[in-house]
Amino acid sequence: MKKILNLCVGISLLVCIAYLFYGHVYVALIFSPLMIPFLKYCEKERQRKEEELLAEQFKEGMLAVAASLNVGYSIENAFKEATVELKLLYGDHSAIVKAFRNIINKVNMNINVETALMDFALQSNNEDILIFAEIFKYAKRSGGDMIAIIKNSANIITEKIETQKEIAVLVAAKKYEHNIMSIVPMGIIVYMRFSNPTMFNGMYDNISGIIVMTVCLIIYIIGYLLGKKIVRIGV
Repeated sequence: MKKILNLCVGISLLVCIAYLFYGHVYVALIFSPLMIPFLKYCEKERQRKEEELLAEQFKEGMLAVAASLNVGYSIENAFKEATVELKLLYGDHSAIVKAFRNIINKVNMNINVETALMDFALQSNNEDILIFAEIFKYAKRSGGDMIAIIKNSANIITEKIETQKEIAVLVAAKKYEHNIMSIVPMGIIVYMRFSNPTMFNGMYDNISGIIVMTVCLIIYIIGYLLGKKIVRIGV
């Protein structure tokens, strides 16, 4: 469903660009190959948001596992108890509940829990989860204090998430300014096209005008992408 929505948005953008910059809707067909990088970009953004959400859910999952270990459950049963709590927090169909169920199923098939957790970490493509899985594997094999290790790892992930949220608050105004500045050029062209339709006639249907408008479009796209990169600060 999300992919279909992104496809519709991409087609709409191409049609708008074709009409505003070149005066003809059919020009969108020429730019149709641009849909490939656009859809890849949308998919990358979706994955990034899902990874951020999964990291936060995973933190809660680890705290639940640590709490179960603290009252005497084995590590395998601790994951089962944590799954019950996670269902109440995030719902039966959340990514973290599905992941924990998968871990439990693998454990039931006589796969050790550290291997099941590592498989989940690799599939999640999340650096924090992968680091935790590595620490968990060596701690379990060496007989380390699992409760302390899990709590410490959860606290580290929590601090990172909180830092990301603080940064997001600090740059929220800049993101808003970037969105406004991205809309303004298009808004000006739309206003001119409807207020004085003949103003852009010299820019359409001739080589020099097409070149100028293409250069403006390229500068606009580069400016938009640079702005997105500037206001995105990683931790």
